[in-house]
Amino acid sequence: MNALRVFAVGGVTSYRALFNWIDPWIFVPQTLGYPIFEILFFAYLGRFASVQSDRFFLVGNAFMAIAITGFFGMGQAIGGERRSQTLATLLASPANRLALFLGRAVPSMLTGVVVAATAFTVCSFVLRVHFATHELLGLAAAAAVSSFACTSFGLCLGSLGLRGRSVSLFADTVGGSMLLISGANVPLERLPGFVRAVGSGLPLTHGIQAGRILGAGGSFGAAGHLLAREALVGCCYLLLGVAMLRVLEYEGRRSATLETF
Repeated sequence: MNALRVFAVGGVTSYRALFNWIDPWIFVPQTLGYPIFEILFFAYLGRFASVQSDRFFLVGNAFMAIAITGFFGMGQAIGGERRSQTLATLLASPANRLALFLGRAVPSMLTGVVVAATAFTVCSFVLRVHFATHELLGLAAAAAVSSFACTSFGLCLGSLGLRGRSVSLFADTVGGSMLLISGANVPLERLPGFVRAVGSGLPLTHGIQAGRILGAGGSFGAAGHLLAREALVGCCYLLLGVAMLRVLEYEGRRSATLETF
């Protein structure tokens, strides 16, 4: 119950504090503008190059919006505390570490899901791409599994915030690379074999494939193995992230570098 209280109360309080220094009238258009224009950019670029359909780029880049939020949400849950010089105080508490940082990240990730859904809806209207109800439900299921995998990977990135100078550098690098290697904008079969191998070990790759199958009217039976792989990737990164959090916290305490830049 204590861990649940830390997760819920800490997360809500941290998210409310965000709007003490940022105006929602700036936050909302900035948050929505990026994914909307990214989707439209790649969709019209694909039209010009005669590569794939609008639906292909719409689904892929809507999933990317969820991924970026998962990476930065978990990353800043730790890196932001360090930069604000409050990390040592948090780690001095006996609170469960996973509940502590996940509670701070989940509100941001939920915001990302809402933003991705809004961008998907707006761009579907602009691009005149229509989905049936069962296709939207399939996309929602694939997005939920992908969000879990991206959040788990974000925990690994966030753990680096215990020692690294800037988590955003890692998140930007990975997020930019995944525009290519995840299959969001380039069909996987057109990528070199070693790139596909790297992508299969990262979150989102299998989730996007499953989303495209389900978004095209396919059944969960056809996409089930891809969703299972995405969930497995997420579980592996979750275990790795928890281990990294423990090890790097111990090393930070031992070397007194938790607040050193």
